[in-house]
Amino acid sequence: MDLLHLVVRQWRQRKARTALSMLSVAIAVAAVLGTALAQTTVRVGVRNLSKEIGGRPALEVVSLSGGRLNVGDVPNVDGIAGAEGSFPLVTRATLARRQGKRLRCVLLGIPPDSQVAWGALPLASGRACQERNDAVLSAELAASRKIAEGDRLTLLTRRGPRTVTIVGLVPAAVLAEVAPAASMVLPLSTVQEFFGLEGQADRVRIFVDENSDREAVRGAIAARLPENLLVQVPVGKMEQVDSTLKSTELALRFAGTLSLAMAVFIILNTLRMNFSERRRDVAVLRVLGATTRQIVGCHLTEGLSMGLVGSALGIPLGLLLGRGLSLGMQKLVDAHLPPPTAPWSAIAIALALGPLVAAVAALVPAWQSRKVSAREALGDVELRRAERFPLWAVCASTLAICAAIILMLLVVFERLPAQAAIPAGLLMLVAFIALIPVVLVPVVSGAAWLLAPWMRMEGELAAEQLRQRSTRTGLTVGVLVVAISNGLGLGTAIVNNVDDIREWYRRSLAGDVFLIDPTANDRAEASQERTAISAALAAQPNVSHVIEVRILPTRAAGMPGICIVRDFLPDVALPWAVGAGEEKEIRAGLQDGAAVVSSVMARKLHVSKGDTLRMELQGRAFNVKIAGLVGDYMLGGLVTYLDRATAAKIVDLGPAETYMVRATPGTSMESFATGLEPFAAEEGLIVQSLADLRGRLDRLINGIVAGLWLLLAMGFVVGGIAVANTLTMSVLEQTRELGLLRIVGMTRGQTRKLVLCESSLLGILGAATGTLAGIVTAGIIHLCNEPVLGHSVPFTLHAWLLVANVGGCLLMTLLAAWSPGERAARLDLLSAIAYE
Repeated sequence: MDLLHLVVRQWRQRKARTALSMLSVAIAVAAVLGTALAQTTVRVGVRNLSKEIGGRPALEVVSLSGGRLNVGDVPNVDGIAGAEGSFPLVTRATLARRQGKRLRCVLLGIPPDSQVAWGALPLASGRACQERNDAVLSAELAASRKIAEGDRLTLLTRRGPRTVTIVGLVPAAVLAEVAPAASMVLPLSTVQEFFGLEGQADRVRIFVDENSDREAVRGAIAARLPENLLVQVPVGKMEQVDSTLKSTELALRFAGTLSLAMAVFIILNTLRMNFSERRRDVAVLRVLGATTRQIVGCHLTEGLSMGLVGSALGIPLGLLLGRGLSLGMQKLVDAHLPPPTAPWSAIAIALALGPLVAAVAALVPAWQSRKVSAREALGDVELRRAERFPLWAVCASTLAICAAIILMLLVVFERLPAQAAIPAGLLMLVAFIALIPVVLVPVVSGAAWLLAPWMRMEGELAAEQLRQRSTRTGLTVGVLVVAISNGLGLGTAIVNNVDDIREWYRRSLAGDVFLIDPTANDRAEASQERTAISAALAAQPNVSHVIEVRILPTRAAGMPGICIVRDFLPDVALPWAVGAGEEKEIRAGLQDGAAVVSSVMARKLHVSKGDTLRMELQGRAFNVKIAGLVGDYMLGGLVTYLDRATAAKIVDLGPAETYMVRATPGTSMESFATGLEPFAAEEGLIVQSLADLRGRLDRLINGIVAGLWLLLAMGFVVGGIAVANTLTMSVLEQTRELGLLRIVGMTRGQTRKLVLCESSLLGILGAATGTLAGIVTAGIIHLCNEPVLGHSVPFTLHAWLLVANVGGCLLMTLLAAWSPGERAARLDLLSAIAYE
């Protein structure tokens, strides 16, 4: 028997069904590929904005005591995956003279033969430093002081005046990525000679590959370092970016997994309908002598063929969809993003998805075909029997939910990595959808009874159709459940995470202007006069208050981290969101000499509020009581806080690295920052607007959120198309019944209403079960946040998000009924009653 001939004949006889089946495969494949491309776009956008805010991903090796380090003590990073290269650097502030005029400069010393260092400093003009007295100057500083290449400057150093020649210019923004306050680059050996630092450096910079896990690279480097050295993220980097990535990466992966599940449900549902309604054809084949093996082979051949054709159509559709999502995100983020590149793994999954799932969908009717009797070929047996959900499926689904809960608990208690929550969540969702046919009859009957005054006879007929085909209805509703779980579950997690991050950095950046002191890095050489900057700054016009901030490398119970020493003024909000009672305790504890520890570090050290913590600062070890545990995203969360007065009794603090300045109420921020520039120039400070920084962070967060919302919206669109496809197939399946109803008096309007009622009941069932699944999904992600971020994010179920998801589900199902309703209303009656 020629199986391919039979397949082609079936396609010709049922052109509409065949086209819809292939379309469902194409939609599913396009959804998977489009989601993968959208995920890539989100990641690229985050990476680009991360570079804009924090520069190129990097790590630094520094001395644990806070002073200089011997370059020979730093091991080579070659062979560490993700580490692209390293170089030592020194920064020193000095005065320069040219033609009798003085200007303040911050020198950056880097090895002249380091391709990694100079590769990070693309020059605007000229050449890199090669000779001992070569210098590369900031292009902006050169323009303001009318300095050109070839000019000579005299520098005041510890060894007396020294002359250098300008051989190149570099943009200040590029220079700031290596050293934020630097304005002139010299060979490392020259700076070491000028300031008596032979063999020493301030730090060793290590560039990290953008696609690598920086925490993994840091751990590998830390394993090679001696006890007196520490590897950390450069202080100038904004670690909120990495924390945001951690919290959204899980959401991105989960969204991709759910899109795959949605695709599977779409293909299974449509092809199962296509195959299952052909029992009479199978019976005829059995009468003509076809064996079970031949019939199963015929089903599989047709399933694979439909899957291949659908995948071929879905790949370009998915690429087009991904491109559209990328353009939409660019407009929302207001940033240029490169065109999304389709990962080969995503294309391979999309290509394999259609044929494999279609083959699985064909196995069900193929298996059922063994029970088809010869009597069915004569048409004496009712073919469209009511489906019954088997007891074994209920038991299997219940066991799957129990297994998923166990996996989730293992993730929460950190026995499994956070990524294990993705298959656990998917398993729970699939098991939940599998149980929908169990509750289908009472929910559909209840909804039909409540809406009976509007639905009337059409609603009862629609409800009966859904009740008779419980498995098909369950699969259709499953697509809506996935969409709502995506929208409500991931949406809640996104909003809660974003709100938590925004609340944190707005509290942490609780000033209007940052002033950075580049000389504070050299504590051995810093003048004690620099400690008076805070008082002088507070005396400037329109200054409300000044907060000094120092970031010191530390070890807490032997764990490397950062100690932030700052002022905690009574009239300034704490940098963490805590309750009123807890705030009072934390302030009292800080004033009494206690420390505040981030919840991330507390979890790693297994300490809690009230415990005593052994800390080490600048070589001095001491015990400190923990006044409170707080959620903090700075530097990966490995942070402790001390009040400045407390830290000053333990170590010599020296000048502050950063001053957060708050303006008096009503002051224009632009004029305030401009007014501080003369003072900053005189003192050699770098001015940075916190308002601009907060705006850039908001832009970063909004870009991530916009990309994720696009993914969620695509889920609803795909869900609506799947419902429309299912309804169209249902209309084809009921062609004869609809024709008979029209003959006995049903009007076209009633026919449209019948399809609309069926769609509405599907939407109500999807909204009810999907809301429950979405709330559970949101709770699961909330529980997994703590292992991912190191602290618990406040859980809030937003009413507007619930209304938006339920409303979106109902709207999409109502819109999906339009085309099938029109098709049903315009049936040719003679053709309809003769339809098989």
